[in-house]
Amino acid sequence: MTAAHPGSVNEIVRRLFEGRAPWETLDVSPASRGIWQRVRLTVYPPGITHGQRRLLHLTHAWPVGGAILCLFALVFLSGWGPVLSVATVLTAYVAGFLVTARLTRELRERCRVVTVASEYVGGEVREYGNVHLLRAAASRLHDLEARRRSGLVDPVTYEAEWAEIYDALPNEAAPALQHH
Repeated sequence: MTAAHPGSVNEIVRRLFEGRAPWETLDVSPASRGIWQRVRLTVYPPGITHGQRRLLHLTHAWPVGGAILCLFALVFLSGWGPVLSVATVLTAYVAGFLVTARLTRELRERCRVVTVASEYVGGEVREYGNVHLLRAAASRLHDLEARRRSGLVDPVTYEAEWAEIYDALPNEAAPALQHH
């Protein structure tokens, strides 16, 4: 058995705490009964720190991860009685949402988001949103990430290309901030 390469161990740890890629999250999920699929690309602002990425990843993972932690906590707190243990766990779960939302509010406002919905109607797929922009940005970011992992791009070039893609995406928060 050979020892794991330190770079690969670092990458596994980084992915666990910061997400799949330093620049984004890409979520594909059912949106509702009528909508067959929703794809949401969130691109983090260039220059984001490891700590900020960890907070954003925690915010993104909390609904499922927090629920799993709460289930384990219910087992450990079972001696407290059902009402007190459930109340404690629910309080902690809700607090997780409130704390992560508060800690990441400003950072989430700086993220760029593109969402596309696909609906299957009468044997054909209808897509809503800027499909071309989402596909082009996701493709460029995935290519950039593959080149980073292969060592084909240095950190300065990586950040510059990331910034170029980020700047090409609409800033949905800007109009909302101008009204205040």
